[in-house]
Amino acid sequence: MTTSASEILAAEASVRYGEVPKVLKDALTEAPTFAISSDAFQLKLPSGLKFHYQRGNGVIVSKPENISDSEVLLFLNGSVYGAIAWLNGYVPLHASGVVHDRKVYAFTGNSGAGKSTLAAALGSRGFPLQADDVLVLDLNAPNGIVCLPGHKQIKLWGDALELTGATAEARVRPDLDKFYALPPAGLSAEPLPFAHLSFLEDRASQPIETPISGIERFTRARTAFYRPRFYNSIVEKMDLFSTIERISRQIPMSRFDRPRGSKQFDKVADFAAAVIQSNHG
Repeated sequence: MTTSASEILAAEASVRYGEVPKVLKDALTEAPTFAISSDAFQLKLPSGLKFHYQRGNGVIVSKPENISDSEVLLFLNGSVYGAIAWLNGYVPLHASGVVHDRKVYAFTGNSGAGKSTLAAALGSRGFPLQADDVLVLDLNAPNGIVCLPGHKQIKLWGDALELTGATAEARVRPDLDKFYALPPAGLSAEPLPFAHLSFLEDRASQPIETPISGIERFTRARTAFYRPRFYNSIVEKMDLFSTIERISRQIPMSRFDRPRGSKQFDKVADFAAAVIQSNHG
């Protein structure tokens, strides 16, 4: 029986607690907090929290007593998961995605652009969550580019919880007003076709969606990749070029420009829902 991409990622991201090696052998890139090689990744944080991933052996976590399990998940489901995806031949995007008509509609942007908040708002309008913040693509699926299902929670700031109506669970970190929350419309549990990628902007006074075409599609696609310093270390330039070219050619893209703030939040979310249902449905 063939092992699916989701099963591979789940196995590679399996966790055990233990001692993390002091250095990463054969590192291609070393930075103050991380190191990466062709088959391994290491993350060491100022708090003393450490992760070591080796392809085929899962993740070792070294956790000081004062670090909560929620904080471990923050990095395990973020940087560590992104590195695991890259090292196993998948493409993680810095994006959140929701499901409509068994297809994935994703939103990308810089940290703080509102990806998770918009995904939660769409959840309150009946769109299940495919992934939050890290959306992993399988480019080797037989039926085109596929989005793999993500983790079972979404991360939201306190004010976003109020705006979206999502149910808060544990605090992400003791010093942050940010919480794990249950997706309002539930979570997709299966790989689904990638239908559309929107780039979030916040310069407009009214929500507007503008299709992206031509060379801008190629340029924009690369900006959506998760953790550029990871893939720049391990992905050959020609392979990276062909990956960007394929995504930009096969996936429709648009700029989703909208006002930020609570006063027009429902209007923006309703507009995004209507766009997904009408233009991409």
